[in-house]
Amino acid sequence: MKFHNLRDFIAVARMGGVRPAARDLGLSQPSLTKSIRQLERELGMPLFDRTAKGAVLNAFGHSFLVRAPQAANELKRGEDELHQMAGSSGGSVAAAVSGLPCLQLLPGALRVFRRRYPQARVRIVEGVYAVMLSELRTNALDFALAPQPTRPLGGEFVVESLFQDRCVVVGRKGHPLRGAKSLAELLDAEWVVTGEAGPQSIEFDAAFENNGLRVPQANLQCESLIALLSIIANSDLLVFLPQKWLGNRVTDGLLAEIPVREHIDTPAICLIRREGLPLTPAAEALVNALTLEAQHRKNQRAGKNAR
Repeated sequence: MKFHNLRDFIAVARMGGVRPAARDLGLSQPSLTKSIRQLERELGMPLFDRTAKGAVLNAFGHSFLVRAPQAANELKRGEDELHQMAGSSGGSVAAAVSGLPCLQLLPGALRVFRRRYPQARVRIVEGVYAVMLSELRTNALDFALAPQPTRPLGGEFVVESLFQDRCVVVGRKGHPLRGAKSLAELLDAEWVVTGEAGPQSIEFDAAFENNGLRVPQANLQCESLIALLSIIANSDLLVFLPQKWLGNRVTDGLLAEIPVREHIDTPAICLIRREGLPLTPAAEALVNALTLEAQHRKNQRAGKNAR
């Protein structure tokens, strides 16, 4: 079984036929058909039913598709690792990055990373747990940088805390409640939650309950960075966010803190990766660049506080 056989099978299965898969891969239809038949001979059974509409996955094909992407991704990662060990500046890295590290750490970290791997292909997706964990399991992602999960992820993942920020109430610039001094004054405001555990996140509820307050209604959950920025900047909705979301080129002039007196807990930002699977040199380099950028930001903040 060869890597290109797996790649071709996955493409045909996901594109719904040989013709669109061949177009997507830049191959001829006969060569793609030959590759699929080689794979079927290797496995000793058909993976597709041939119909007038094209190739359709059969029961064997559906079962094999569950395993094939993980195997193909790991083979590709192994190939990249060998080339990187030999000094290559290419390869590929894929990571899920949540809002705070995306705004604060990613730009500077990528500049550092590019000095060592100028030819590497980098894929960044939003750090939404439903997508992130699935792609980590299939090795489509090398690692994730996201808030500490509210539930244990089990032994298949390694979770390493990197840094933590202060959480604040955030609204648009000029928000009508900008003069509020406590959470009690914000109970009748409209809120949006960003957690991954349903319409009311655990952290959102705890912010009010820990201060002896009723939990206000929050009927909107948003797990997209761009959507959240747009919603908050163009409405009177409020949200709990790490303080470092503010004062950068993306949010400056759009969002502002409403400085309440209560302390609001926020989960640490963590590095999440598969247990037992070492990162490639390029992925390790990007993690190191992100970690150094986080430390640099922390030292900058400590220096300002000292002054």
